[in-house]
Amino acid sequence: MRRALPAIGTAGVLAFGVSALTFQGPAFSGQAVLSAGSQTSASLQLPGEEEDGGPAEPAKYLTQKFTSGQEVTAAQIKQSVQQAKALKPGDGTWDLVGPSNIGGRVTDLAVDPAHPDTLYVAASGGGVWKSTDAGNTFEPAWPDDYTQTVGALAMGPDGTLWAGTGEANPSGGGLTYFGDGVYRSTDGGKHWQQWGLTGSAAIGRIVVDPTDPQTVFVAAAGNLSGSASERGIYRLTNHGKDWKLVLPTPNATTGGVDLAIDPTNPKRIFASLWDHQRNSGARLYGGVGSGLYRSDNGGDTWKRLENVTGTHVSDTSGTGLTSDASLGRIGVAIAPNDPNRVYVISGNTYGPDKGFYVSNDGGDSFVPGGRAGGSSGFEWWFGRLWVDPKDENHLFNADVNLRESKDGGATWATSSGPHSDQHIVQWDPNVPNRVYLGDDGGVYRSDANGATRSWIHATYEPFNQSYHLAVAMDDPSRLASGLQDNGSNRTWTAAAGPSDLTQWNSYGGGDGHFVVIDPSDHNIYYECSQVGNCTRHEDANGTTRNIRFGTRHSSRITTDAPVVLDPSDPSIVYFGGNVLDRSTDRGTTWTQISPPGDYLTGPVPPEQDDQGSYGGLYSTITTVGVAKTDGNTIYVGTDTGRLWKTTDLGANWTEFTGKGLPVRWVNSIVVDPANADHVYVAYSGYREGDYAANVWETTNGGASWKNISGKLPNAPVEMLAYDQPNDQLYAATDFGVFYDKNGKKNWKRFGDGLPNTPVLDIKITGDGKTLYAATFGRSVWKIALPQQ
Repeated sequence: MRRALPAIGTAGVLAFGVSALTFQGPAFSGQAVLSAGSQTSASLQLPGEEEDGGPAEPAKYLTQKFTSGQEVTAAQIKQSVQQAKALKPGDGTWDLVGPSNIGGRVTDLAVDPAHPDTLYVAASGGGVWKSTDAGNTFEPAWPDDYTQTVGALAMGPDGTLWAGTGEANPSGGGLTYFGDGVYRSTDGGKHWQQWGLTGSAAIGRIVVDPTDPQTVFVAAAGNLSGSASERGIYRLTNHGKDWKLVLPTPNATTGGVDLAIDPTNPKRIFASLWDHQRNSGARLYGGVGSGLYRSDNGGDTWKRLENVTGTHVSDTSGTGLTSDASLGRIGVAIAPNDPNRVYVISGNTYGPDKGFYVSNDGGDSFVPGGRAGGSSGFEWWFGRLWVDPKDENHLFNADVNLRESKDGGATWATSSGPHSDQHIVQWDPNVPNRVYLGDDGGVYRSDANGATRSWIHATYEPFNQSYHLAVAMDDPSRLASGLQDNGSNRTWTAAAGPSDLTQWNSYGGGDGHFVVIDPSDHNIYYECSQVGNCTRHEDANGTTRNIRFGTRHSSRITTDAPVVLDPSDPSIVYFGGNVLDRSTDRGTTWTQISPPGDYLTGPVPPEQDDQGSYGGLYSTITTVGVAKTDGNTIYVGTDTGRLWKTTDLGANWTEFTGKGLPVRWVNSIVVDPANADHVYVAYSGYREGDYAANVWETTNGGASWKNISGKLPNAPVEMLAYDQPNDQLYAATDFGVFYDKNGKKNWKRFGDGLPNTPVLDIKITGDGKTLYAATFGRSVWKIALPQQ
C-alpha cells in the first residue's frame, strides 16, 4: 500500500480523494431527529484508504493521498460536486469492456423471499446488483450517476430494499470510500430515493423489523479519518419519515458497525459500536468506545453487555467485551431458530482475535467458545458472524478463509473453495441448504449448506476494482489490469492469444497493481503485486522471471510502486522506491541512478504508530516520466509532493517543489513524446482556499509552471494521458474522465455513460482510436476518440 501525506483514497463523479489530512475528531454534532425522503440524482462519495497486503499481510504502508495540514471541508466537497455536474458530457458513449467473470468486493447481500432465485448484492465500489438466476449472473440495480460505494443492504418484509452508502470496512484490504447516507427502493432496485442520514459517511449494517417494515435500524459508522455528524445507532419510525439517534456514541471516533434483531421478538436488538480512526500518525482500530449493547424495548433504552464467565485463550486484557483501549471491532449474530443463542466475536486494536463468545440466555451472560478466527489477525476487516436459520449450532465466521462450526462454536474448520476475505453470508429461505456468500472475489452459492468445496462462483459480475491498466500498442484487444485482491489479469492466454474481452484470466496474484506491456513486443509483459513484487512474462519462450524490484537499493517502497518502460527503448525499465532504479535488461539487473537515502523524497516524519510503522507519510517515488526524445531526461514525483528532473540520467537533479506548485501527492507525469521540455503533472488532494484542481503544465522544461486545471473539479487527478498528434489531454479523476483541447483549459467531460466511480488509470491505444478507463468498482470501459 502507499504511504503518503495523510490521505483518503479516490472516488467517482461525486466523490473525493483526500491527500494529507490532519484530523481533529470533532464531537458528535448531529441532530437527534433527521428528516428523510429527499430524492437525488447524484451523490457524494468520500474515499477512505488502502493498506498494504490487504488482509494477506500486516498493514504497514498506507495507500493514502491526504491534503496537507487540514481537513477537507463539507463546503469544498459540495463545491467539487457542483463543478463536476457543471461539466456536461461530450460526444461519445462509454462501453463496458470487462472483466465480467472475476468479481470484486461484495459488502452485503439480500435474498428476496418472495421471488425464487432472486438476490441483491452490494459491491464496494460498484453499486447494487440483482440476480434472478440464483447468483449466476447479475445486472445493475442502482443508478450509474449515484455514488457507487454501498456498504450495507437489507430487504424488509414488504419487499422494500434499503441500501447504506459508504463502506464501514477500514483501510487494510483495499481503498474504501464514504457515502451520502441511506437509500430505499420499493420496486426491486429500478428506482431509488435518498432517505436521510446524509452525514453518516459509512453504514455498517441495516436491519428491518420483521413485523413492521416501517421500523428500520441503521449502524452509522462515521468517517474513519474526519468528522461525521451522524454516528451510532439510528431508528426510523413514524411511517418512515424520521430518523432518531437511539444509541449515541461516547466519543467522536466511535460509530455503529453491526446489528442483530430477534426474529421472534423484534423489540430485542443487539448493536455493536466500534471506536476506530485513521489519522496522520496512527491506525487505531480499537478503543474505549467499542462495546456490545442490547435493547429490550425496540431501541428506546440500551444496556451494555460485558458479563463473560471465564477468559478466552487469546485475551490479553479483560475479556473481548469489557471496555478497554484494545477492544476493536465486534460482530454479533442471533440463532433464528433459538433466539436465546447469541454469538459474538471481537478483535483487538490491530486485528488479532480477542474473543469468541456464546450466550444461551439472550445475552445476559456469555462463555468463551473456540477459536473462531483463523490466524490472519484482521478482525477489523471482518467482524461478522452468521447462523444457520435451521440449526443454532451451525454458523460461519468471516475471515480470510470462511470459518465454519457445526458444534456451536466449540470447534472450527475452513469451508474451502471461495475466494479470500469474507464479508456476507445469507441463506435462501426458499431452497433448503442453499446459502450465498459475498467476498473480495464476488458472489458464490452453495446448495450443500456451505459445505467445503461446494461453492459455485458467479459467471457474470462486472464490478471489479482496478488499480492500473495496460494496453498493447499493436493490439487494442490485448489488455491487462491489476485488481484489488484479485491479482493481475489479462484478456489473452499465452497459448491461445486474445480472447473475449469479458473473459479475463489471471497471470499474477496478490493485490494487482502496476501492469506493463512491452510496446515493441506484446509477448513481453509485467505484473506487480504489493511493494514492487513483480514478474516479467515472456510468452514467446514460455518463461517468467520474478523481479523483486525494491530489494535492490530502496529501503522504502510504497504498495503501488511505479514501474515504467523507457518509451524509446522498452528494454530499459525504471522502478521507484525511495530511490530511482534503472535496468537495461528488462529488470534482470539494476543500477541506482538517484542519490541515496531521502534525497528525492525527503525523510519520513518522526511519528510512528503503535505497530512501529511510520504514520501518514511513507516518502517514496509515486510516478516517473521518461522523455521519448531524450532518454537522459527523466521527471520524478513523490508522495511528499516533491517534483524533480534530471537531464543526465541521474547524475544531477533539479527540484521544482516550491515554485508555485502544490505540495501534494504527485499522481501522474506525462512527457510530450515530441518535446522533452513539455510536461504535464497531476496531483492528488484539494487545494484549500482555491477553486482550481491540480493539473500543471510546463513548456520550458520546468523553468515555469502554470495551473491548467480550469473548471476541472477541485479534487484528485489520478492519471493523465496525452494525445500528442491532436494536442488533447485526458484526465482521470475521482469525478470521471475529462479532456482539454489545445491547452485552452476549457475542460469537458469525456463521453456519457461512465458510472460514478473512481477512475484510477486511462490509456490510449497505439492507433489513437480508443481510450480505455480502469475504474475502482465498475471494471474497465472504453470510448472512441475523435478522429481528425
